[in-house]
Amino acid sequence: MIKTISKLSIITAVLFSTSCGESPSKNGAKQEKQAEKDSTHVLISISQRQLYVLEGTDTLKKYPIAVGKDGHPTPEGDFQIHKIDWNPDWTPPESEWAKSENYKKPGEEGNPMGRARIVYQMPYTIHGTKDIESLGNAESHGSVRMANNDVIELGKLLMQKSGTEKSEEWFKNVLNDSTKMESVKLEKHISLKNIK
Repeated sequence: MIKTISKLSIITAVLFSTSCGESPSKNGAKQEKQAEKDSTHVLISISQRQLYVLEGTDTLKKYPIAVGKDGHPTPEGDFQIHKIDWNPDWTPPESEWAKSENYKKPGEEGNPMGRARIVYQMPYTIHGTKDIESLGNAESHGSVRMANNDVIELGKLLMQKSGTEKSEEWFKNVLNDSTKMESVKLEKHISLKNIK
């Protein structure tokens, strides 16, 4: 018992002395961690079928989504959103379910990608859909589906928050022509966490 108490008091004393006399480099690392904590990030709750855009602990936006069905789950874990494809094309993945599918150009009938594809780990993405009845369900082949209006709003927000800003005129031109794909690499990656 005495040994345990003395070990605790030594640990407490060490922690106290290091917190009181932190070096500038430790302060810088602490501020960096705080900035990371406060920065914009995305959280996907697979079980709730919801996508959250957070800034620190504040929820900026919340969207209903569709997720992967049995046999084709949406992957869990930590990822980095690094690119947004506006008016995306679609290449069928090398998977049994897609063997009879063919490449689809941007805006082509049967292209399941919608108006934007937010890329974090191909072939898994967050993309638009016309099939809004699927939202709230597990119906995709692993990717996350959102209503087209929502994925457009999310894409614009992530570009702005990552310092990859474009003018309203640019967005207007891109969204007026669904047959022309524009790929945008984000200046700063946005953290994404997919949880059960």
